[in-house]
Amino acid sequence: MLPGGMDALYRQALAAPHEPYTRIEVWRGDEMLADDLTIMSGAVVATLTSRVARTFDFTVAEDLYPVEDDALLSPFSSYIKAFRGVQFADGSFTAFQVYRGRITDAHLGENGVCTITSADRAQEVIDNPFAAAQNSQVGNLVTSEIERVIDESLPDALFGTSDFFPHLVPILSWEHDRGAALDEMATAIGAFWYPLANGEFVIRRYPWTVRRTPVVTYSDGDGGTVTASSAQRSRNGIFNAVTVTGERADGTTPVFATAQDDNPDSPTRVDGPFGRRGALVRLNTPATDHSASDAAEGLLKRGTALTESWELSMTPDAALELGDPISLNVRGRTGIVQVVAGLTIPMDVPSSMTVSCRAMVFSQLPEAV
Repeated sequence: MLPGGMDALYRQALAAPHEPYTRIEVWRGDEMLADDLTIMSGAVVATLTSRVARTFDFTVAEDLYPVEDDALLSPFSSYIKAFRGVQFADGSFTAFQVYRGRITDAHLGENGVCTITSADRAQEVIDNPFAAAQNSQVGNLVTSEIERVIDESLPDALFGTSDFFPHLVPILSWEHDRGAALDEMATAIGAFWYPLANGEFVIRRYPWTVRRTPVVTYSDGDGGTVTASSAQRSRNGIFNAVTVTGERADGTTPVFATAQDDNPDSPTRVDGPFGRRGALVRLNTPATDHSASDAAEGLLKRGTALTESWELSMTPDAALELGDPISLNVRGRTGIVQVVAGLTIPMDVPSSMTVSCRAMVFSQLPEAV
């Protein structure tokens, strides 16, 4: 939950008729070019499982199509900051930054509408591959190495609060794909690397693999903010045995580890009616059998969190953030614990917000540290 998101006045406003507040700023470097861009439609889409976590596509009138290279909405120089919240009767408002990203495309359609596409700062990192083969900084913490690789690509990158991981970087070599190098290192420690809504990069554990108390409860019916909900249980994407192998670039013995769901209370346990579904994952970052075991455990928990997935349509809550644990009282059930895996935040009003979730599997999760 973004800071201020649990303010009582804000939460009361969400559950009652209220005036939405939106603001879209256009920036070039440190200069704000527009402090309240008017759009026709658009939404911020955020997904933890995508390398580019946030995108913002919106439409504007034809006269805002960037005819000149240095025009307001030029994909060659401008980036967007977007805010959403609640405006109160006295004119004051509570708003949260929900997006920061560079304009990547401007398209003028036959209907006279200009569509602007933008992507968060992860896209800038991915767009700048290694110019030449590069070796890792052996002995760095993996999180420090991830930050170094990002910073090398994006010197003005800012970093938020990341989780702590004790894993060290072995000898690694990367040829071209910077994004793949970052994905590999993050996967090896059971984490995602991504920019927050304000553009700060973080490295955080798969959020459904750590036991946490829900930060907020969403309900349907009278006084609730959920207008529609659906749930799914599926075998797709679930593996109850994950083997990780680590091939050593220095020629030393490969590392190896297998994690399997052997919890007797789990519906996906390997010796239960679910059957056995295995996955083999080859990584380069794990330097020891112990670190390979950590990677396998993380991937196992990431998969078994798919046992029940909920999707909500609701009053937009701009304070909600990717990875937040939430509780649902919907469709006659109470206390359904889920973790936010994706968001679609409308920047035109009135529109509903959609939230996609994954289960937090209590029977397999350690306490947060």
